[in-house]
Amino acid sequence: MVDDETLSMNVLQFAGKNFDYESTVRVASLEYAIFARTETETEAKLRPQLVRLRVVVPREWVHYEEAFDTLVLVSGQGTPGPQRRRAAGTTMLEPEEFRDQGIDWHRLTLPGRHSLYLPKGEESRLLTPEGRAALGVPA
Repeated sequence: MVDDETLSMNVLQFAGKNFDYESTVRVASLEYAIFARTETETEAKLRPQLVRLRVVVPREWVHYEEAFDTLVLVSGQGTPGPQRRRAAGTTMLEPEEFRDQGIDWHRLTLPGRHSLYLPKGEESRLLTPEGRAALGVPA
């Protein structure tokens, strides 16, 4: 598992984008790392709005890839799967389910132009009242 200093000094490569480490939370005795990114909704609009993106992942899945000086995700004892390639586009129009780094993901759209990326199988723990409170997500 990556230490706090390595988390805070590097970015997570996820879904073709860079995410910064935000915090660690504990839900049902498991630690989750939260990574965040803010981007413009779309340049095609007259007044584009900001979209806040957060990736929530078991902290033990976060590994430092020294060759590329970046953080990657590895579920279990395997090696990182292929990263999802994507063209620049509107985040809110992306598919709600996809695969990145060998992990299946679910993107939830939340009020206030927020998106939350959760690994499939973790939703049952993270979307409980305890999980929502830890993540600061409204019920």
